[in-house]
Amino acid sequence: MYILQECKKISQHSTGREAWRKILNVNANNDALLVSRLGKVMELPNQVINDIQNNFPNQKNSHKHWSAKVNTAFTQHDLNGQWSKFIQHIDEHTINYLTMSVDLLDTKENITILSTEKIEKIREQIDTILKEIIKMDLDENFKKYLTRYLRQILTSIDEYNISGIIPIMESIEATLGHAFLDEKYRANLTNTDSGKKIIKVLSSIADIITVSIGLPQIAGQLTQFLITE
Repeated sequence: MYILQECKKISQHSTGREAWRKILNVNANNDALLVSRLGKVMELPNQVINDIQNNFPNQKNSHKHWSAKVNTAFTQHDLNGQWSKFIQHIDEHTINYLTMSVDLLDTKENITILSTEKIEKIREQIDTILKEIIKMDLDENFKKYLTRYLRQILTSIDEYNISGIIPIMESIEATLGHAFLDEKYRANLTNTDSGKKIIKVLSSIADIITVSIGLPQIAGQLTQFLITE
């Protein structure tokens, strides 16, 4: 819904490519990222429909108007064409009906939206750690896995307005969880100053996220398990 509301703010004289670059925060020279993020946006309607059908079977047809409009907009969309040809399909009824669907799902999920300031602070913490790790003389495999996982976390943070909070949590879980599969990775994570700092920062972020999705704070217990086992 947020994305469609942003779509309505874009000048109809823009091209589709210009509009999506602005909405999805993509630089002009990075079409690969633009297409990747746009693909994730296009997946959202089906995710909402599936959630409605799973949680509210009596409302399984309530999406028909807005989903038909959104699907038509995307299937006929030309990135090089005028934005007005895309946005003409997104009428007020589409926004209103989609809002109702989202409100309905919110009663089940009870997820708190993180502020822009909080998201930016989390991103800054991860980005700082990543830059430090890249400069450090560490075990080659540990460094390779860790930088890959930290970049995944950054990607999920950058796409928070598209995919929500869950991918961030899943990326953090993967970063810490790899320690249970790789003994050397675990040793580097738990027995070095840099590793312990990473555990502390990720645990703190994970606690913020678990609270926002209405779950108990579990990162502290996970951290303790990693350090003491």
